[in-house]
Parts: sequence; structure tokens; C-alpha cells
Amino acid sequence: MLRLVLSVAVALLGAAQCVAQTRVTSLAELERQLAVGDLITVVPDSGMPVAGRVLRVTPDSLEIRPVEKRVGQGAASRIQTISLSAIQSLERRRDPVRNGALIGAAAGASAGGAMFLTAFAIDRNEMDEWAPFYLGATAVTTGLGAVIGWAVDAARSKPHLWFEASGRSATLRVQAGQRRVAVGLALAF
Repeated sequence: MLRLVLSVAVALLGAAQCVAQTRVTSLAELERQLAVGDLITVVPDSGMPVAGRVLRVTPDSLEIRPVEKRVGQGAASRIQTISLSAIQSLERRRDPVRNGALIGAAAGASAGGAMFLTAFAIDRNEMDEWAPFYLGATAVTTGLGAVIGWAVDAARSKPHLWFEASGRSATLRVQAGQRRVAVGLALAF
């Protein structure tokens, strides 16, 4: 029995999570993969990257609400419409699972804290006898809550998505100024 338990523990601890990246190759596939609310970064043909949330995906265009660091008082963020054929590259990062782990840990800690406070209200005179047990139980429920929250969040996260327009050629730009010479090389296959 001990060998079985150790084998299962080694298998679970030794297993590494494989983070998948979905590489999209066509505009039709990109349209199917994106959903309303996805946080994406788009680089259109104009070259200025735009990060924001997807509002609507149509067969011809993509509407996003840019994420702005600072929005003035009373200023509404503008909606940008980008033609799908004008997209040079698009990326949707995987949602981090730390928020699920934190929510689970908070739920576990509150359950353990509730047990501790209930025991304190019932028998505070004998606190030196039961307090270490309840503190240990609080630590265990906090850890279990974090693991469960992490697992639920990891199961619901969308995979990393990457799209790059095909048919781009290599370009070389040389800029010369009075005291500066800048060379840029951009390759795409």
C-alpha cells in the first residue's frame, strides 16, 4: 500500500503542466477562436499595437475597446474597428491562474478562521489545548482552497492564441541622420 501511495505521489508531483499555444493561420480560423471579452493585442498594418477587449467579431472586421492606463474624468474609451485583412499580428495571452488560487486560499482561510472563532466562542478557557489544532486546520484548508481554486481557474482558462498574417516579405529600413544611423530588420514567414 505504501508503494502505491508513493508511486501516485511521485507521478503527481513529477508531472509538469504543458501550456499550449494555439497558432492560427487563417482569418476564418481567427474569427472562430476569438470571443467577446477576450483581452488581445493587435498590430494592424499601421504598425501601432492596440491592446483591448473584443467587443464584436464580424467576417470583415474586429471591434475592440482599447485598454487605457489613464482615462480622464468623464472621458469614455473609444471603440476601434480594425479590418481583419489589415491585421498584421494578433495575440491573446493565457489568463494567469493566480487569481483563482488567491480566491480559493481566501475561501479556505475563511472556513478555517470560522472554525477557530467558533471554538474560541465555545471554550476560550482551554485555548492552549485546542488552538494549535485549529491553526493547523486553518493552514490545511487555506492550502486546499488554493489548490482547488488554481485547478478550477486553470481548467477554465483559454489557451494562448497567436496569429500572424502570411505573405509578408522581409523588409529592411535604414534611417540616417546627422549623428545617428539606425537599421531595422523585420522578417516574417
